[in-house]
Amino acid sequence: MLSEHFTLTHWWITAGLSALALAATVASLPSKPRDRLIAGVAVVLATAFYCLGRTRGEGTEQALQLYILGTAPLAILRWVFGGWLGRQLALARAGEPTEELKGRHTALFLAAFVAVVAAIAVLL
Repeated sequence: MLSEHFTLTHWWITAGLSALALAATVASLPSKPRDRLIAGVAVVLATAFYCLGRTRGEGTEQALQLYILGTAPLAILRWVFGGWLGRQLALARAGEPTEELKGRHTALFLAAFVAVVAAIAVLL
């Protein structure tokens, strides 16, 4: 584990960075600037409510770790599959049909998701 020396402050900072990465990821999906802003702000607000509601008293460190483990893979996988997702979004915005999602696409995504979650869990 690379985080054995982390204090509670370190976990808060890491959770904040994870929240910003997720907000940027979610904000990259809509096409209109107003919708991007709403999506990013919604993620930040949801993060604030979760962190303030679940991280009081005992178990704060574990709650932050679980939050990071739940949000960081989504941001990482958006980056990994950004090219494919960008092409699909461009097709959808142009009013053209998107590629049909094949079984190998699903298998690749699930394998990548499991690998990223496992890697983050090992690092936590």
